[in-house]
Amino acid sequence: MNTKLKLYWLLITIFMFAFSYPSIGAEKIKLGLVGPFTGGLAIPGADMKRGAQLAVEEINSKGGINKKQIELFIENDEGIPAKSVNATEKLVIKDNVLTVIGSYSSSCTLANMKVTEKYEVPQICPISVATAITQSGNKFIFRNCATNPMQIGQLADYVIPTFKLKRVGVIYVNTDFGRGIRDVWAEKAAQYKIDLVADIPIHESDTDFFPYLTKVKGINPDAILIGANITQATQIVLQSKNLDLPSRLLGVGTFSDNEFWELTKGNAEGIVHISYFEPESPDPNIRQFVKNFEKQFKKVPGMFAAAVYEAVYIFEDAVKRAGTDFTDIKKWRLAIRDALATTKNLPGVQGGPTTFGPDGQADKKVYIVRWHRGKREILFPPQK
Repeated sequence: MNTKLKLYWLLITIFMFAFSYPSIGAEKIKLGLVGPFTGGLAIPGADMKRGAQLAVEEINSKGGINKKQIELFIENDEGIPAKSVNATEKLVIKDNVLTVIGSYSSSCTLANMKVTEKYEVPQICPISVATAITQSGNKFIFRNCATNPMQIGQLADYVIPTFKLKRVGVIYVNTDFGRGIRDVWAEKAAQYKIDLVADIPIHESDTDFFPYLTKVKGINPDAILIGANITQATQIVLQSKNLDLPSRLLGVGTFSDNEFWELTKGNAEGIVHISYFEPESPDPNIRQFVKNFEKQFKKVPGMFAAAVYEAVYIFEDAVKRAGTDFTDIKKWRLAIRDALATTKNLPGVQGGPTTFGPDGQADKKVYIVRWHRGKREILFPPQK
């Protein structure tokens, strides 16, 4: 082989190498966010995006992490598991992110976490509550929100004795998210030795809930728990008012979205439900977050914004401890995963500080709140 030919092949090899591997020495620290930014879940998706953008801007304005700026890559999954898989693959393979945050729905997270596990990319789950997410043996998933047993258990422990409930029911969307809510609610009913008299699954595509609610009205439980996304929950509340349903309505985290009150046109008055985050909390971290969010977006943050905002700061803490002087993206991702696994007592803006257990689950508390004149009153835990 002559000298010119050797030089040609050397240049080709260098070129292929340069474009086959990510540039780890770059000044950007790449972070991915996947969620539903269009479709029926676009309202909470928009809050997810705002929370991520605010946290990234705050960190970058202070010099980034070890003088490197975070670059945020955002992919839309429309709340559809197959699209969530594709979006996550893009973030991991094409964009070469170090960590993925998301998604919103449990079905999407259960699907896309297989991608991050396959490519050994750490993933922070800020919203999805299905128990299976952190009971799958996946060492790359970390959740900074309460599971179904945590949140529904805490709700039941408050409302059943407080309101002296004897006969209860549940309407739930027939997905991983909804079935998990139903199962825990049924377990708590059995624990308190009260009757689960209405057990009603609905479809994700349902918009007419009058047949279900008419059945509930005929059974007349003391209270009915609604496990559905914000769009369906809104329609269930509005249609239950049209039917003059006498049962007390109880809700999950979706009821705490600020948009929920507006969409229900005041008909959410008095509904007791779960909240992961309360902007009126006296916690100084929460107060500062609310102030910054309102300045940036001209609105009060909801709990989905808070959950993702907190997730970005969990990522920042892990990267700081893992370090940024890596030349191998696989080793860097693994170092961040190991740092996430040792996260302990990290202050946040929802449910107390974050410590991840061996399964990647943080022990998070929730608020029990009630809508009153367009604002949420914290019923439990008592505020100082």
